[in-house]
Amino acid sequence: MNWKRGRHRRSSSADNVWYVAGSCIVFFLLGNLLMFQTYHGFVENRGERSMHGDSLQDHPISIKDLTGKLLGRPLMIKYQLDQYSVFESRLRKLMENTQDSGRGDIFTHHLSTTETKFDKNGNRLLNCGDIDNITDKEYIASGWTKAVYKGIYKGSPVAVKTVDIRGQDVGSCVEQGRTVEDCYWKAAQKIINEIVILQGIPHDNIIKVIGFCVPKKDADKDGRTVVMVTELGETIDLIKLLQMSWEDRLRISHDVTNLMEFLANTPYGSVSMNDYRRQQFVLVNGQLKLSDVDDVGFDEPSCINDNECTVVFSSSNFTKHLSCIGGYCLGYNEHRNLFNTGRHFTTFLLPHGAPLLLKPHIEQVVNAYSNLTLNSGLLVDKMNTIVNLYKSGNYLNRTAPEQHKTEFLKHTRSDLPGQHDYRCRFSMSGVGCTVSVFDQREAEDICKIDPECKGFVITDQTTWAGRKIVHLKNGIGKISTNENTDLLIKPS
Repeated sequence: MNWKRGRHRRSSSADNVWYVAGSCIVFFLLGNLLMFQTYHGFVENRGERSMHGDSLQDHPISIKDLTGKLLGRPLMIKYQLDQYSVFESRLRKLMENTQDSGRGDIFTHHLSTTETKFDKNGNRLLNCGDIDNITDKEYIASGWTKAVYKGIYKGSPVAVKTVDIRGQDVGSCVEQGRTVEDCYWKAAQKIINEIVILQGIPHDNIIKVIGFCVPKKDADKDGRTVVMVTELGETIDLIKLLQMSWEDRLRISHDVTNLMEFLANTPYGSVSMNDYRRQQFVLVNGQLKLSDVDDVGFDEPSCINDNECTVVFSSSNFTKHLSCIGGYCLGYNEHRNLFNTGRHFTTFLLPHGAPLLLKPHIEQVVNAYSNLTLNSGLLVDKMNTIVNLYKSGNYLNRTAPEQHKTEFLKHTRSDLPGQHDYRCRFSMSGVGCTVSVFDQREAEDICKIDPECKGFVITDQTTWAGRKIVHLKNGIGKISTNENTDLLIKPS
């Protein structure tokens, strides 16, 4: 009997434990579900969303503290005041109504969602209300922290970036025992960080912020999430790069070199791309742009002597020794960025398919990237030389400006649309043999040495380098009228 009573007590205790445990699990799942619905409110656009949220807190953010958090210690002591004052001014414009959210972390301070903001060119930035009106939202991709969608705003495509609730960042945080809401805000801090940095270092080869929504405290109860809207870019990978025409690969190499020179000399010091990958870049209308600044740094390593200023690239078995000046390894970030740029872009993009007379110039650039023999400013000069030679046609080695006499039969205002197209190496098109030329004479030379070419259509369209676009044809069919093209037939 005593045994039975003891067993009954133990059974009751066990039931209580299971009851409590079950209740905790139910509450946890409900909490996760609520957070999940809040996050996906943007994607699913469920119902009306309030623009305002709760009132602001009483304690304003310290701009100096935020600047220190985002950019860390300035590169050179003598520039501290200038760098701080410039960036403080920009932060004030970006975060005029930012207040202390009370969440305990500087990055969770909330930006005003209702006040009109403008970028450096005076263009109005989208706010939360505008972002609610983005239509045709479609998932593109996700990374460690962010999910990226494409959408349409007033007829123009845009990229919308928000926290990926299923991403590694949130997932690993939840596994450590923290709530989904805490982990969401921890990941959202990185997006807020990106908003501020992208606004602080605008450049032609850095993705442009079109707008953002960072709700005030507890505004997530109304369904708001942290969102950044940027230009929509096309992702790149190695295969896509290698399939490009040499002219497009030249443009990418030129763009990335200009970007490296800018990052080495921003108003806030030299910027380091700590996690350099091709996936951090996109193409916007053919122009290369850095789109992910999650892992950039604004600090050069501190040092006591030159022995502490060695840049090591273990995967490439390469080492570069730098000087310790003023307590910092000057040029450390720049050299790291340049070496990685060579590995991921210029070393394999430039040489393949380059015009013969440009190859000596290209070899100098490739060597400088591989061995770090030139700084970014000198590399920009070298790349400008290559681009100018290509644009001017000087690479064609024409010894005298002689009058060109064509042997091709010319049909003005004529075309062969959709007829006799064929594939060729280095074509700019996936459906035919489309190339760019400096002039008609170069197009004729290309057709002459191609046994499959029987003629070509020269258009009035030009590339980024100002070169004419030409469609080579492997036969001649019914000729159509086209005011914008000329047809030239190869002599038999």
